[in-house]
Amino acid sequence: MKAKTVSIGALFLCMSTTVLLAQSTHDTLKGEKKIDEVKIIGNTKKSSEANIIQVQKKSVEMIERVGAAQLSKQGVGDVATAVTKATGTVKQEGGNTISVRGLLDRYNATTLNGLVMPSDDPENKNIDLSLLKTDVIDYISLEKVFNPRLMGDFGGANINIVSKEYSGKGYIAFGTDSGYNLQNTKADKFLLQDGPDFFGTKVQKIPANALSGYNYQTSWNFKDTFSPSMMTPINTGLNLQAGKSFRIGGQGRLNTFAYAGFNNNFSYLEGAEGQFGEQTVFKDFDKVQKYVYNTNTTGLLNLFYRINPNHQLKLITNYIHSTSQEAKIYEGEIRDYAEANNGYVRRADYKVTNVLVNQIGGDHKLTNNFSVNWIAGYNYLNSQRPDRITNTLFGNGDGTYTVARESGFNNRYYDNLDDKEYTGNVTLNYNFADQSKIAVGYQGRFKTRTFYSKQADFKWNNEVTSPAIVSDPNNLDSVFNAYNYSKNFFSITSSFGQADVMKPILYNGDQDINSGFANIDYKLSDRFLVQLGVRYDRIRQYIEWQSQFETVVKGDILNNLEKKYNKFLPAFNIKYSINDKQNLRLAASRTYTLPQLKEMAPYIYIDITETTQGNVFLKPSDNNNLDLKWEYFPKSSEVISLTAFGKYIQDPISKTFINSSDPYFSYLNAGKWAYVFGLEAEVRKDIFSFSNGSKLYAFVNATYMDSKAELDKEKVQKETLDVFSVNFDKKEDKLQGAADFVANANLGLNQKLGQSSDMDIVISYSYVGNYIYSISTSKIGNIVQKPINMLDFTAKINFKNNINVGLSLKNLLNPYIKRIQENLNNDIPYNFRRGSVVGVNVGYKF
Repeated sequence: MKAKTVSIGALFLCMSTTVLLAQSTHDTLKGEKKIDEVKIIGNTKKSSEANIIQVQKKSVEMIERVGAAQLSKQGVGDVATAVTKATGTVKQEGGNTISVRGLLDRYNATTLNGLVMPSDDPENKNIDLSLLKTDVIDYISLEKVFNPRLMGDFGGANINIVSKEYSGKGYIAFGTDSGYNLQNTKADKFLLQDGPDFFGTKVQKIPANALSGYNYQTSWNFKDTFSPSMMTPINTGLNLQAGKSFRIGGQGRLNTFAYAGFNNNFSYLEGAEGQFGEQTVFKDFDKVQKYVYNTNTTGLLNLFYRINPNHQLKLITNYIHSTSQEAKIYEGEIRDYAEANNGYVRRADYKVTNVLVNQIGGDHKLTNNFSVNWIAGYNYLNSQRPDRITNTLFGNGDGTYTVARESGFNNRYYDNLDDKEYTGNVTLNYNFADQSKIAVGYQGRFKTRTFYSKQADFKWNNEVTSPAIVSDPNNLDSVFNAYNYSKNFFSITSSFGQADVMKPILYNGDQDINSGFANIDYKLSDRFLVQLGVRYDRIRQYIEWQSQFETVVKGDILNNLEKKYNKFLPAFNIKYSINDKQNLRLAASRTYTLPQLKEMAPYIYIDITETTQGNVFLKPSDNNNLDLKWEYFPKSSEVISLTAFGKYIQDPISKTFINSSDPYFSYLNAGKWAYVFGLEAEVRKDIFSFSNGSKLYAFVNATYMDSKAELDKEKVQKETLDVFSVNFDKKEDKLQGAADFVANANLGLNQKLGQSSDMDIVISYSYVGNYIYSISTSKIGNIVQKPINMLDFTAKINFKNNINVGLSLKNLLNPYIKRIQENLNNDIPYNFRRGSVVGVNVGYKF
């Protein structure tokens, strides 16, 4: 606690000192106006494509940015989709995570203005980027090459989102959008669970006496959301934003930007899911229906106060409330219980997430050569699943269904995750020569997490000779109700088997990282620029847990764990300017990847077709990185580049099947090493320019990758003290999640329509090649994600009367998202189509 107080206190001390110094700085009004004007112009164009490319050209580090201007033309509304427009990035199907250069979620990091953002899901390291709206950003920086100012905990990329700073005349803009998933027409009803409301604000609480009586207020039955009016499930969105600059005194300027928005979307999916062994069928649901309803409510306020040309303060507050409802029906085979393909499983899943991000920072030029940058933040996350419902029934062949008697087959589940994190950076910069400078700094992260889950199991008592039979599998209220409970037809117990107290499964954890870094940029000649640096991270992870199963290590029961690490991370970047239009860059670095608290906690999470458990023996991976890049800038808005990269990872972390009679996944350091290398190419080119200023343009990027990872079952058993056992089929295989080929191609037309109107049309194509979703053990076969082709079309018209209208056609090819299990039967554990979405939007700027 003392370390936290001192570290964060130092940042605010720095803030106070620099603000006082700012007040004593004097410049002439004439000089201020001149400089201020230049800065305003720069800010208004910060997200433009030309500015993005020019920053890339001049930077000593290898950077790749995606600007708000480009995203607007492509009709991209969320950061997750925006990131996939960058080279070598893939959104993992079936989840909300991003892989970069073949490295999955745990190998990447997400920051807002350089400060880490909290994850909304205990399973993942990074926040679901689809929760973040592109309306409120200037650009996204994809930092694939490490430098000591960045956090050391990444191997693929640091995804830094830069908040929008508005400067200029005051405005208010209103926008509305609507869309429809064409696949929804296949559903004659749109089913969701009882309880949640349209805006996602209603949350069910665990009954006070959850086990001692039937005190549950919500229905087990799915409801038809639009009955009796049978309205069509149409996506809707509303947003309001405003910006204005205020003069303060002779030199000051306050730039303000505010945003508030709500949107939702409906989708219906039909497909198949399963869980298979080498020749064994554990679960084979050949008919799966999913009804999905998501909401997102966002509020944001950005304040940038330029005290004078040398000093700036900023205050950023961002609140996100999101919900996801899924009503899912699985029909098919369940080993030992429904082997006549008569299994029927219902699950209603409702996830509610609240994220609050607060940041305060400043940039201060104290002398001509010396400057200070600082920023401090507080993040709060609450994520919960209130009242998840699961039922298992078996068809009787006559149109009726028998409710399963077995414990755990019918339950209500609740969980709650709270994350609180204090974080801050301070950097001192000293320029000692032309384009040469030294930077030293401190960064701190102090996170506290609490998580608990409670499950109430409803078991039809064995003493009741007559089974619970229903003619409608959606009418579970006729079975589990207060009357039948009073007659002792069924009992209610917790996960611990108790029938009186709802004892939680829980884990609590702390993660503290104190970092110091030093960096020097040195200009060797007019063409040669070298950056050398080092970072030191002092890491502490602590976790304690309570589970229904004991964790026994060498005969002792383990219920807490503390780990400490010291990481020294060297890095260098070299930039050689071949001429005014070409650069050659070389970079090498060492980083690491920490296990997540959830991956270490021996907590079991059970989904319909997948069960996972943490591993207390998990240790960090060390990543050794090398990049060589050539860049060519034919014009200010054009770039052609080619990059060769390689990564050698020590003790890579994989999600792998564990030997067990009831198969489950865990997280392992599956081998001593892994590597991935590849080539990236990017082209942004104006194809044809018209006399009236219109132009036809294209931007294309592609990545080819090859990878390999060692798989060593003896290493796993030795490092886990025989707690975990695996039987890998091979000694080496491809790295999990690394697609062999990824490409994006975009063709755009910017058409001028008179003096103040224009139209943007963009056709976007994306391809993601094969990659391993899960590594094979015990000859069950690798689960491989098959190639995916995606095609989008957007058109947007900006009229001179401040009205804009847009049309979007998303996922036009509507491919099957298919995984093949490479066993003797080539089983299909996952096969769905997402549906094509037609959307329109209208906006007006006052």
